Amino acid sequence: MVEQFVQASCPSKPGAPNSKRDRALLWVLFDTGITLSEVCALRLADLDRTTGILSVRGKGGTIRRLTLGSRCLSHLLAYLDQAHPAQTNRVARRKTSDDPLFFSQQDQALTKSSMTSLMNRLHLRAGTSGIAISPQILRHSFVLRYLRAGGNPQGVQELMGYEGMAPVRQYLRWHAERLHEQTQKGTKTS
Repeated sequence: MVEQFVQASCPSKPGAPNSKRDRALLWVLFDTGITLSEVCALRLADLDRTTGILSVRGKGGTIRRLTLGSRCLSHLLAYLDQAHPAQTNRVARRKTSDDPLFFSQQDQALTKSSMTSLMNRLHLRAGTSGIAISPQILRHSFVLRYLRAGGNPQGVQELMGYEGMAPVRQYLRWHAERLHEQTQKGTKTS
């Protein structure tokens, strides 16, 4: 469903403004489960282009290192190479950079407000008014995929940057409910 949303909302037509940025942004949200605030705080230096590791600053300044999937990294690098062709080598050589990873059309860091507007525009472009795709839904999707793949509660806590286990327990309940629903569907069709 996410891939269909990305395809519909981020056309890869030549000259489509910000389509590579929007595609990369959606993939980063989907592939990492980071929050809206965290994606807005990302800087160019937070991405290791070689290893595909993204350093994410969470609450209290804690840094989580998340490995991007190959598809996500590919979209992110395509956006960066298009958006920052003159800066690519300079950024690769530096250890720190205060430049935002995701830029607005005015070359400023994206804000929570601009991200909300962007998500609304993507929904309109995709024609998905009835389908809820938001940074929070993508975050939930990430955790549920992680649990379905055999991830453990402590891993969820680390990946999401949670201080306590209460949010993790909610995800575990959702995961158990989905498994129960799938089991029920399987026994009805047998």
